[in-house]
Amino acid sequence: MTANGMLGSVFRNLLNNAVQHNDADDPLVVVDVGLDGDRVTVRVADNGPGVPDDRKMEVFGKNEKGIDSSGTGVGLYLVHTLVSEYGGSVRIEDNDPRGAVFVVRLRRAGRGADEE
Repeated sequence: MTANGMLGSVFRNLLNNAVQHNDADDPLVVVDVGLDGDRVTVRVADNGPGVPDDRKMEVFGKNEKGIDSSGTGVGLYLVHTLVSEYGGSVRIEDNDPRGAVFVVRLRRAGRGADEE
């Protein structure tokens, strides 16, 4: 399935999450986009507290939220659900020296002859 208008919700939720859960004295969020053949990779990195290894998959569950979170527990579930529907993947990596990196990989939309 090609991404639709809900794709904005994916990145809005990831950016909100990176800002709301950042406890650094100087919060920083960096977005990086790369192309690899027919795939697009978007990395949303922050310098917050990070996500423990044993929670990296759990945070995508419905109603899952951090201990100090005031959120609904739906944002990352929506991210995972939409990205999966688009035929992509989302995972969490550790940022160096501190924080989390949410990595979204999606298929690149096809290019028509008139777009070349």
